[in-house]
Amino acid sequence: MKKVIAILLIALLALSLFACGDKDQPAANTPQGGAEQQGSNAQNAPQPATESSPPPAAAFEGFTEEAGRDTTGDIGFFDPDYDYNQNPTYKFIYLRVRNSPLYDDFANSFKVWASKANVEMDVADVNGDNDLFISMIETLAAQGYDGIITDPDSTTYPAVIEKCREVGIPFMPAMGLPKGDDGLLKNPFVGFDYYQVGVKMGEWLVEYQRNTWPDANPDEIGVLGVDFSIVPEISVRIDGALTVINEAYPGIVDQIDRLTNSGRYFHADTIVGNLDATTAYQVSGAILSTNPDIKYWLIVGTVDDFADGAVTAAMDAGLEGRVVAISMGSPGLVAQWNAGEITDFKASFTSIGVIYAEPIFFGLYAMVHGDATPETLWAPEWVNKSRGETYAQLLLPTIILEYENYQYYFDWVNNYVGLQLTNYPVTSTPDMFSTRVNPPPSYAG
Repeated sequence: MKKVIAILLIALLALSLFACGDKDQPAANTPQGGAEQQGSNAQNAPQPATESSPPPAAAFEGFTEEAGRDTTGDIGFFDPDYDYNQNPTYKFIYLRVRNSPLYDDFANSFKVWASKANVEMDVADVNGDNDLFISMIETLAAQGYDGIITDPDSTTYPAVIEKCREVGIPFMPAMGLPKGDDGLLKNPFVGFDYYQVGVKMGEWLVEYQRNTWPDANPDEIGVLGVDFSIVPEISVRIDGALTVINEAYPGIVDQIDRLTNSGRYFHADTIVGNLDATTAYQVSGAILSTNPDIKYWLIVGTVDDFADGAVTAAMDAGLEGRVVAISMGSPGLVAQWNAGEITDFKASFTSIGVIYAEPIFFGLYAMVHGDATPETLWAPEWVNKSRGETYAQLLLPTIILEYENYQYYFDWVNNYVGLQLTNYPVTSTPDMFSTRVNPPPSYAG
């Protein structure tokens, strides 16, 4: 575990960090280090429990997953029957606010699709400089790039949108809602409902407690929410989890407020340091080591690094086996499993990056090639009319990734993508998982 912490010291940001959704929509991540690392680690990975049929991905309530759906010909998705070589060789660039192994993993996912679509794919970062990010858009347009996948500080999106429109270059956001000053989308987006992610995380934690510690006294159960409170899209996941947990253990919190210590809920906020596993370790350890009345801990790790840091802190506090953590996003967790490390960080609500990246990449491709405009891409079915939106917000399914099913999931991804990205000794079937959900009824307005 400490080895994983060391790898994550470089200002890590989970793919799920800024993949911002709104509280009435649903829910992405990938193995750390890219496809090549996953494949090499997989050969020496411990074997999961044998299952003839691992648990399928669970759809959100009100959302129907379309397992095995034929996507041939869908605009904004890869079409395996289409000859992309008949088109010009376009130049795309993934412009990101900073560099880290997790951003690199997203970049690798875009490169996978570029290799199948006759696209030159480059990557650039601005080392956290928001002003440079804006000026780089004009520079890249002048250098002849046909499209940009943008990953800025999400607070700068109004300026990013304005600059892309000004220089006339199509863009697709990667992990932040492209909202204008009026709070509405100004471009299509692929995103998730993070409140519902929190609900599912809470349900999983409650079920784990009941199966693993069935005799636990509810008064001895505590909840730790590891947060980055200045980003509501991260923070709201805790509210969703707390709602479910409080229903299971009435009175565990005095109020559903992720920012306030209440009852046996404790808020560990990483804004005191960096958004990384090290800061999560520090703020979590200060809580876990000073509340001896709490015998069992349910940890809501809003992103992968936070769950990792919190569980490491629990181990160092002598709580191993009496805590359980779930995260949104799985790069670090999968890396641990591949390395043979099985800890109290047990599950992740996730979608592998190459699946998440597909509609982002091919949404941009459709606009660059003239198959769609920002206004028509995935419209009208994915336009949330109830919120007054005019641009689409596409939702993708995710799964609860556990040790017992993770190898099946990555094998399934190999088959979907048509490339050997990993090499696990299992065989998946097409109907095990899905890349699609139907639009929620609320989108109809």
